[in-house]
Amino acid sequence: MSQTLDAPGRVTAPRPPAKVLRYEVQALRALAVLMVVLFHFWPGRLPGGYVGVDVFFVISGFLITGHLLREVETTGTVALGRFWARRARRLLPAAYLVIAVSVVVTLLVVPMTQWQQWFREAIGATLYVENWVLAADSVDYLAAENAPSPVQHYWSLSAEEQFYLVWPVLVLLATLLAARGGRSRRGMTGAVLAAATLASFGWSLWLTTSNPSSAYFVTTTRAWQFGAGALLAVVLARTAVPAVSGRWRSLVSWAGLAAIAACGLVYSSRTPFPGTAAVLPVVATLAVIWAGTPSARLSPSPLMRWRPVQYTGEVSYSLYLWHWPAIVILPYMVGHTPGLVERVVLLVAVVLLSAVTKRYVEDTFRFTHRWGLQRTGRALGLTAATAAVLALVAGAGLAVADHRAQQEEELAARLVADMPPCFGAGSMDPEKPCENPDLDGMLVPAPEAVGRDFANYPDCWVDGDEDRLKECSFGPVDDPKVPHVVLIGDSHARAMLPAFIAMAQEGTISLTPQLKATCAWTTGTMNYDNPLRSSTCETWKDQLQPWLLDHADDIDLVVTTGYLKMLSGDADQQRDEMAAAWRPVAAKGVPIVGLSDNPYHPTGPSRCLEKLDVIEPDSCDTTRKKAFPFPETFAATAREVRGAKFVDLTDYYCLETTCPSVIGGVNVYRDNSHLTTTYTKTMSPYVLRELRAAGALD
Repeated sequence: MSQTLDAPGRVTAPRPPAKVLRYEVQALRALAVLMVVLFHFWPGRLPGGYVGVDVFFVISGFLITGHLLREVETTGTVALGRFWARRARRLLPAAYLVIAVSVVVTLLVVPMTQWQQWFREAIGATLYVENWVLAADSVDYLAAENAPSPVQHYWSLSAEEQFYLVWPVLVLLATLLAARGGRSRRGMTGAVLAAATLASFGWSLWLTTSNPSSAYFVTTTRAWQFGAGALLAVVLARTAVPAVSGRWRSLVSWAGLAAIAACGLVYSSRTPFPGTAAVLPVVATLAVIWAGTPSARLSPSPLMRWRPVQYTGEVSYSLYLWHWPAIVILPYMVGHTPGLVERVVLLVAVVLLSAVTKRYVEDTFRFTHRWGLQRTGRALGLTAATAAVLALVAGAGLAVADHRAQQEEELAARLVADMPPCFGAGSMDPEKPCENPDLDGMLVPAPEAVGRDFANYPDCWVDGDEDRLKECSFGPVDDPKVPHVVLIGDSHARAMLPAFIAMAQEGTISLTPQLKATCAWTTGTMNYDNPLRSSTCETWKDQLQPWLLDHADDIDLVVTTGYLKMLSGDADQQRDEMAAAWRPVAAKGVPIVGLSDNPYHPTGPSRCLEKLDVIEPDSCDTTRKKAFPFPETFAATAREVRGAKFVDLTDYYCLETTCPSVIGGVNVYRDNSHLTTTYTKTMSPYVLRELRAAGALD
């Protein structure tokens, strides 16, 4: 928006010309990208630096809508193909370059353990649906602890590209409606965009409360931020804007900049976002754009016009693109977590690389007349071809990783079926110590396959966003001579499911699992901030307790375990709340066994094991003290409830002072706290023996 002085210190904001350099917009871009980069390089220093993305969204909505309004005013319509071709020339060459480099470097230096996730996300980034990929992963219990990929930051670019697809269509629709109804094009456009913005804002408020993990990424909760910038463009495109003194504009501009900076300092990962928390950075960005570059004394205009600030704004797109893959991939290249000096050097390198990319990639493809790129069809065709090539290359890497994982699954299945001496838990038998030299150096499943080595029984598993009981069964359920066991708990209980299924398949027991993501059998709440998971857990437990009481006559044993980290409150509170859930069932004469939780690791052991050329018995182990940092609530509850017992399986996970990550040639953990199915299958005869020794089973 160009500005003119009508008196000393007073400005007006007439209708903008087609091309104008907006110093405040470049300054906002500089501030936004610096916040994001500093947040990613040193998260503790600027915990709310992620709001820089919101600043970018508002800027995009403002600039693109202004462009569309000028086009409608000049031509009476919106040339959709030409608009999308311009966006493709402006944004995609640099974006696809970074994806291509990330894919190649992943193939060269990153262990195959990351390939499935990373290449899947590379395809999502290439097709500009990465935000939806991450939203799906955020509610997928198995994917919730994924390591960040080098293209994870493309979630915001995906949301932006989706905005570029839809927004001009809305403007064109408004133009057609105005023409048909004989109304003002600008008024109709404002009404349509306002409706879309308000709808998105309402949805954002609701979803941020009900499902914050998904809300952060999806386009529908972010569209209102683009819309806010768009509505400002509609307002400022009017011919009559009240004159406001430069002094007041200076105050507004400083206040907006200060508010954005304050969000970066005060917000954190615990701030529900976007929701109401996003209103402040959005309004602050609107204020800075509205204020422009006032000429009053002590205005921020000199700072905004300062060449380093303007240049940072110019290279902000490339800087945003390069900084994240550099952060993610560097540890794999140097073999350790970078220290302060290495991070500073990396930041300098990223800035230089961004400058080169701006000059030789962004500007070249944006303005060149070579290769017919200024023609709409050619630009869109080359974009589609490039996307196809990138997706195919990433897909090939994904296929290789899938094939390797399948081979490892088949090997693990054969070994479990044959059960060599001392394989897995057999080497930890406290009654009969066992050694098998043939297992030395073995690691099954390999690190690249552990992600798929879980108890995949969807008919028996209630996911995080589900709240209804599911009934499935194994073994001779109708045989009254066979003890009927109900296994209750969360994902740690599900990890034990293969051991119990093996007993059921042998006819030793019949089995009914009642398993729910992040939901233990207790009257207490779970230790997480996701309202959706919390509400579905409570709803599920409200159904579980009556089900247990109704089926008490048919149940010979209830076995329960879970992730102790997720229990809320202190040790006494955890015990009392769990006992309150157990007592009514125990009072019906149903025996209850609490199984000890398995060890916890600060990071997934496979990330350590994948770096080793030789596997030793103590490779990537942890101490008992670190492995069990939480109160043993199952033991305490068993002591409190008449008819309940505690079965401690720790000796099958740990030695006297350490807890190995590799036991009897088996890779024990699929992540930092969940057991692999391969290992739990080897535990089956020992779990049965321990249950019998405790008098829980005949």
